[in-house]
Amino acid sequence: MRSAIYYPRSQVHSRPIMQSSLLLWDKLHTIVPMKHYRPDYLDRQDMAEAWELIGASIVPNDAQRKRMHIDMETTLKAGTLPPDLYYVGQVDQPSDPYEIWPQKLSEQTWDLMRSHRLTDLPLPNGDYPFTQEGGLLVMAKLADACAGSQFARVTDRLMAYGMIGSGDKRSATEAEVVPITLDLIDATSIPIERLIALRKREASERRGSDFTKMRHAYADAVHAHTIALGKALDQFERDEVNRQFKEKMEFDLKDLREALGANKLDLLMKPVVVATVVTGASLASGLGLPVALTAGAAAAAGSEWKDIAKAVADFFSSGFNFNRKQRETMTKHPMAYMYSLSQTH
Repeated sequence: MRSAIYYPRSQVHSRPIMQSSLLLWDKLHTIVPMKHYRPDYLDRQDMAEAWELIGASIVPNDAQRKRMHIDMETTLKAGTLPPDLYYVGQVDQPSDPYEIWPQKLSEQTWDLMRSHRLTDLPLPNGDYPFTQEGGLLVMAKLADACAGSQFARVTDRLMAYGMIGSGDKRSATEAEVVPITLDLIDATSIPIERLIALRKREASERRGSDFTKMRHAYADAVHAHTIALGKALDQFERDEVNRQFKEKMEFDLKDLREALGANKLDLLMKPVVVATVVTGASLASGLGLPVALTAGAAAAAGSEWKDIAKAVADFFSSGFNFNRKQRETMTKHPMAYMYSLSQTH
């Protein structure tokens, strides 16, 4: 799975959800009532910028609505839902109903849910009212119908995690796994601005596909771990699965650093890197390389000073644009993407 569907809302309000989505997914979709619906982040510039990079919308089509209807019909006919999911009459109705756009479901489904008292007549604004629990159930089933086998499901409502699928235990989520790998690079979190910057480079740079490969390797490792957590029988097993995953990622990060360190001398073999550029401060100070580029060295390289300076600056500014062998090494390590984020300023 390379992309995800967020629910239950039509807009992502959670910054942690947006941050983990920048880390993991090609696209993050929300379920919206109509094609022209647009999220409004007002003065939250970082969230708006993140949404522009990875956000997308899904208007449920007939096939998705039909899948949702069949699932809901099966659930309601089974009669196993707890009483607090049902929407009661006018006298006892909740003061804060969960509202759902009528366009998201078919008329047949609305009639079905009304007949089972899961909802009632539309509110003055046209939305259908539910209890909080009932609304989450409906949106979880709609998300499942829209996701199919190609999209992961993402939510910031803990109750909603248990609304899909079978079994008594809640499956783990990618957002729960990400902090384990964040800790391994000496950071409790990564600023959303840094995530946005790296995703922009992924989309625009000539070797942006290297970033994509690294992000996919990281996302695959995280997703595989969530599956393992979902199979754990109890918290004791979950703790052990987490311990093994953290240890595996620690070894991966250690191997990555050693592999890159062993290849540092390869940098000096590149024709353009006769030496690094010094104009007040070294562009490559983080690599500990010698710094001295004379006019003679520039002439020997067959380029003007400014061309050499620009080439070297571009070379080091990426943080990982090394030779082919080093780039291939990076794309094979799940922790390479986190490593790149930790090196980006």
